[in-house]
Amino acid sequence: MKKIMYLFCFLFVVNPVHAAGWSGDATVTGIYTLHENSAIVKLSTFSYPHNCLTNNDGDVFINPTTQKTWFTVLLSAYMANKTVSIYVTDNCIPIWAETSYAEVGHVRLR
Repeated sequence: MKKIMYLFCFLFVVNPVHAAGWSGDATVTGIYTLHENSAIVKLSTFSYPHNCLTNNDGDVFINPTTQKTWFTVLLSAYMANKTVSIYVTDNCIPIWAETSYAEVGHVRLR
């Protein structure tokens, strides 16, 4: 039983890729900028929107004005076709009627 608990702790606590909120390795497949304070970033393989009202196709929200570094990293990864891993917060940002997108909390360029 102890071995199972150690394995559980390693897989879900120690390994950040499997922790709640991480996208795992993905590529940025598109960036839709609504205005200077809103952009929706589409990832190739991410569908972990918490309780956000998205269609589970990898869209996350970023504010290019206040999150300049993350936006620059994501744009660079998109242009270079590099892999990223994104952690989203529990905060859902509403954009259009009956939609909301997971807010980016951390970005890791792979």
